[in-house]
Amino acid sequence: MKITEIDHFSHRHKLELSYSEKPYQCDGCKELGFGSSYQCNNKKCDFHLHENCGLAKPIATHSFFKNSGFKFKKKGKRGKTCKACGKDVQGFMYKSKEAYLHPCCLELPSTLNGNFNGGSLRLNLEVKASTKCLICQNKEIYKGKLKGWAYISSCGKHCYHVGCVNNMNFENWKMGYFNQSQSGGVAKGLVFNKEENGESSNGRKENKGSLMKNALDFIVKAVLGDAVTSFLGIDFDSIANN
Repeated sequence: MKITEIDHFSHRHKLELSYSEKPYQCDGCKELGFGSSYQCNNKKCDFHLHENCGLAKPIATHSFFKNSGFKFKKKGKRGKTCKACGKDVQGFMYKSKEAYLHPCCLELPSTLNGNFNGGSLRLNLEVKASTKCLICQNKEIYKGKLKGWAYISSCGKHCYHVGCVNNMNFENWKMGYFNQSQSGGVAKGLVFNKEENGESSNGRKENKGSLMKNALDFIVKAVLGDAVTSFLGIDFDSIANN
């Protein structure tokens, strides 16, 4: 059951779980947010927290770091980056001897499963990409400075850096592709031109763009939350051509 109201040390008023009609900046981790968040009812405040930031625990663990625990910190550290997405830790974060993590990155699901067109797709969160990311076309993110976590399909054909998905969300938002509605986040501008075929787990031939869209759909929902029910606005043709 979701916690619908919280008292939080970072704000003087109660915060309620609500759906945001537009993207917001989380006042905890300072990163972009979409969909549900803990918000102040006082419109003058304009205060938002990601669900994971609002419910952050003092101590946390992660399966990628079995020899060390993470402590929650209220402020980021200059020059330090999140081990998962590669972005700076500017606000709320988790710190261990081995890494810094945003609260939302620490809570990313380890496995994503989905069914489409009679087939299925399983994506596993890995500590580094074993093949090139289909967005940036590299194994590392940020010019090779960081390996970065990635979601990789069981077949090995689909690989997406968590950081690249985050950047893609932000760029599509800047270009106006997100068009929020009461039923969830949808977007405009989908481009499917390339007729390349792949094969799904049930042996059926599938359009490559369709496979990529479904894989990205699962990951975007994991990164942004279930409130974003559909993510379009991505030029899959240009990704497939790279």
